[in-house]
Amino acid sequence: MTTHHVTDQPPATKPATAPATLQDPAPADSVLLLDPDERSALAAATQALTADPRTEPLRFCRQARHAAAAVPPRVRDRLAAFSWGTVDNGHLLIAGLPLPPHIPPTPPDNRNCVAGTTVTSRAQALLNECVGHTLAYEAEGHGWLFQDMVPSRALATSQTSQSSAAELELHTEQAFSPLLPDWISLACLRGQPDALTYLLPARELCAALTADERRALREQRWTTTVDASFLTDGHAFALGTRRGPLAILHGAEDDPFVVFDHDLMRGTSALAELLRERIQEIYQARRIGLSLRPGHMLLVDNRRAMHGRSVFTPRYDGTDRFVSRSFVTADPARTRHARPGNGRTVSAAFS
Repeated sequence: MTTHHVTDQPPATKPATAPATLQDPAPADSVLLLDPDERSALAAATQALTADPRTEPLRFCRQARHAAAAVPPRVRDRLAAFSWGTVDNGHLLIAGLPLPPHIPPTPPDNRNCVAGTTVTSRAQALLNECVGHTLAYEAEGHGWLFQDMVPSRALATSQTSQSSAAELELHTEQAFSPLLPDWISLACLRGQPDALTYLLPARELCAALTADERRALREQRWTTTVDASFLTDGHAFALGTRRGPLAILHGAEDDPFVVFDHDLMRGTSALAELLRERIQEIYQARRIGLSLRPGHMLLVDNRRAMHGRSVFTPRYDGTDRFVSRSFVTADPARTRHARPGNGRTVSAAFS
């Protein structure tokens, strides 16, 4: 595993043979460092967002779409390149987002969209709209546009974003859903050094597989159930709670897309189960680990990379890790039938 630590200084390059440590920079082509002028311009642009994302999500997103024109050109160009898919490793870490003068205490759960009240989430909204269109899911995180990713004492051992005592297993977001987001956006308000976000790009996975394994992963050999976080409110789903069979790999040979969930997916044969475990072995050996810091925003291409998260030790005293999560889609038309009133929230029934 390679663990990367990002500062607000330009990343240096180490020899390929250097051992990975917490002081290693993230890959240079995956980092965008905002300079002071860009940070100031981004903060100023957030002032145009007067709607409350909790009670006026559609108006808020329309304001964000309009205000995104004020995002500095270098930043917009980099986000456009990322959304087009020219970043080979499926993620982009942006350092230097504006932070509130006083960061709110880390809430005990994700019920109240506390992060959505901050300048950081407003800056996140502007950058999201440079990539695609911010989207919410009724069955995920209470349907908020911005979800508080915080450790919950009650969910410490669960396979959800609020766990801490259990490692969050390798997955793509909403692997069970035909309406899964194209990108995941994570903006950090408060970091925790022992909490690592893990990434495994699809290209990295394919590089470690044989040609026969890659061909087999393109066949519909796996079923999946629905994520536990979507089940907490007892929603009914049009597609039921068991989906498939599905393929894990699809798309271009030189730019593979991946759909995977080690916890929820099961193979329909002994070979398929061996391949599921083979992916896990590669992940353990080749994953990238990132420790998010305040002002960091991590964009994960949900088609081109899988992700997970390490175990960490919360204190439950208001000073724990606090990350604002949102979802972004490239094509709103793909979810139109599932968004009542052409709003920004996908109905639980269609998840």
